[in-house]
Amino acid sequence: MSKNPYCFGSIFAKEMRSYLSLRESQGHQASKDIHILRTLDQYLQSNEIAEKQLPHSIVEGWLQSLPEGMHINTKIVYISHFTQFANYLRILGISAFIPERPRENRLYAPYIFSQSELVRMFAAADGRVFEKKGDKTAQLQFPLVLRMLYGCGLRVDEALTLRTEDVDLDAGIFLIRNAKGNKDRLVPMDSSLTEICRRYAAVCRKSAAPQSLFFENRKGERRSQAWVHSWFCWVLKKSGIEKPDLPRYNRNICPHCLRHTFAVDSFRNQDLAGVDLYAAAPLLSTYLGHTKSYGTQRYLHMTAENSTDILNKTNNYTQGLFPEVPL
Repeated sequence: MSKNPYCFGSIFAKEMRSYLSLRESQGHQASKDIHILRTLDQYLQSNEIAEKQLPHSIVEGWLQSLPEGMHINTKIVYISHFTQFANYLRILGISAFIPERPRENRLYAPYIFSQSELVRMFAAADGRVFEKKGDKTAQLQFPLVLRMLYGCGLRVDEALTLRTEDVDLDAGIFLIRNAKGNKDRLVPMDSSLTEICRRYAAVCRKSAAPQSLFFENRKGERRSQAWVHSWFCWVLKKSGIEKPDLPRYNRNICPHCLRHTFAVDSFRNQDLAGVDLYAAAPLLSTYLGHTKSYGTQRYLHMTAENSTDILNKTNNYTQGLFPEVPL
């Protein structure tokens, strides 16, 4: 199992370690599993649970001990990961209660970047002088990561887990392995992004082994999501994009918004080209790696602010069609 600074100490410590090892052997990134199981482990220790079973009372007690105000969607993630661990315990013959998933909150409206904001963000990322002396690789990596998140709609974790052999610089295709839903998929990129990848590879991955990470730090380790978020926040500030003041645990402007922006811009471009958006949705769904159609179809409900060009086009077609209403 990968290096983990937290040492499990509850009655389920052995099972938690073996479960994480199994997950990693299957190709999963276990960082989120570790974080969630750690909260469960700490709850079991603080309540001196000594019997190796997880009845309803213990599981519900753990869920209620999570931070007050935690967003319902975050709690769903906790329950989802715990459910997989509970099923693992059941296979071992250990009784484990599986809680019901609450209804997901669909009211979240992602931030969609305008073209002018994207231009400012890319310019800021390209021009940043890295604060840590000597880490020139980071100066080349983040501007490319930023462009991959927007240019291909990748999830942050998908970009950071790419290996050198997964980036086909001849065909201009990324191979995304073990993505959400445990599926692999091929992601073509625009020729402009392919060219940027070639330039980066020529400098940083020239003699890299095929199995090595496409984005790695000076120690040859995987770049963290915290690294991406740190750079992203700096770029937002430099670009003059302010995060709204939201309650704690509410989703704010984050790197994942670039994926949302990619989807919205893709639909807009296809609509202006005369493509039936509902016919295009399944293709974009496959490209994004969505397991359910809802994940893609919600992007069809674009705001007027982000669809002014489409509205203008529609107005041209409908001009004179409807009768005037007296004022």
